Amino acid sequence: MKRINMPQVSQQSWFPAFLRRNIHEFLTWFVHQIKAAKPFMPIVEEGLNHADNIIFLDGKSGAGIETLEPFLDSSLEVSHDSLYNPSLSKSGLYVSVNSFHQLPMKKAKNLLEGISKSQNPIVVLEGNNDSLWQVVGMTVFVPLTVILTAPMVKPFRWSRIIFTYLLPILPFITFLDGFLALFKLYAPKDLNELTASLPVSDERPYYWRSGKLDNGRGGKIIYLIGYPERATSSTEAKILEKKHIN
Repeated sequence: MKRINMPQVSQQSWFPAFLRRNIHEFLTWFVHQIKAAKPFMPIVEEGLNHADNIIFLDGKSGAGIETLEPFLDSSLEVSHDSLYNPSLSKSGLYVSVNSFHQLPMKKAKNLLEGISKSQNPIVVLEGNNDSLWQVVGMTVFVPLTVILTAPMVKPFRWSRIIFTYLLPILPFITFLDGFLALFKLYAPKDLNELTASLPVSDERPYYWRSGKLDNGRGGKIIYLIGYPERATSSTEAKILEKKHIN
């Protein structure tokens, strides 16, 4: 499916903030319930091999770092930077959770280039994918789940009850925005194109890998990981050369 940078309703400035908050709370609550962020951990742990702390790229689109925190070591330092206008002033593992698709291609490329130039690692994680099964889930199961679980979402809000059952705006917008988000996803092929066009340093090469992993529920997650390759010492180089000769 070719990526299309489609605008989502809840991301518009005119969309009521209290409805956006309700959607954010539902997504976060639901992801916690099904532990949808757990399949992200192998990639996060790989990224943490190259940093001691996490800098979360906050996209404020729901189901973000708060869904990942239960699986992180409580002693791990987590700070925040903006996904849209990052300062990139800190050293650490930059992590984007379920929000990288919000960036248009130029901004996405600039972000990846800025982090790779800073010689910091980055992990991009998306819980959705571009499969037909995901489209079915988003159009059928997600709005149904919004309707069935509205009284259980924490914190409880009367506005959620009103705009789920009396005026069913929340099920409709959650479905619509989720459906539109599928068209905005960067598939591994798109991510490879982005990273392939980035400048390459001969002094300190930067490694990129993207792909999909099973989410444990019959679907896939999409990921991108990047980090500076460790410089090879002269001793290591001689060992590698000897092994190659043998």
